[in-house]
Amino acid sequence: MVEKFWQRIRVIRWLLFLAMAGVVIAIFVGLQVNSAKESLPAIAAEVTSEDGNLTLKNFEYRDVKKGNARWTVWANTATYFDDRKETVLDQVKAIFFLKNGGKVELLGERGVLHTDTSNMEISGNVGVTLGKDYKLTTDRLLYDRDKELIYTDAQLVLKGQGLTTKGQGMRLEIEKKSVSILRHMGTKLEGVSPFTGQKQRVS
Repeated sequence: MVEKFWQRIRVIRWLLFLAMAGVVIAIFVGLQVNSAKESLPAIAAEVTSEDGNLTLKNFEYRDVKKGNARWTVWANTATYFDDRKETVLDQVKAIFFLKNGGKVELLGERGVLHTDTSNMEISGNVGVTLGKDYKLTTDRLLYDRDKELIYTDAQLVLKGQGLTTKGQGMRLEIEKKSVSILRHMGTKLEGVSPFTGQKQRVS
């Protein structure tokens, strides 16, 4: 399914390039996959071609498995580079759907979607919403599609249920619905001094 999607993108890219660089058209792409029920939605409202690269506005891409959406990513603009097998995203939002009906939402200023693997990188004021209670902020996150893993080695802050935890490095296993912080750098309870591994006096 993924390969057919990017093959279609490459066809559109060359048609636009041959017609005239800079031409703006409206397209709606619906690709049939393994079954009639598995199809990709419209991915963009406008497409332009510049220097042989394809730029899409209001980009949307959905990863579908056995008729169910695993995740969806949106961006204000997406520029496709065929030689690098990358789509560079601007103002990114991604939602990962959990089997129990829950979801993990990611927001970031920039992103890269690797078209050959569907792995992603999101950077720039990255925010992650975990269920209803927890929010995580960091500078950069990566997604490994094969491992169903969202991870980072950057510093982060996790807030929720009256706690603020600072750390470095994080692993979020989507299938297991588990989050682990690799290096704990302190936890603060609202109204209480931070826990740093030393004994705290409580008055």
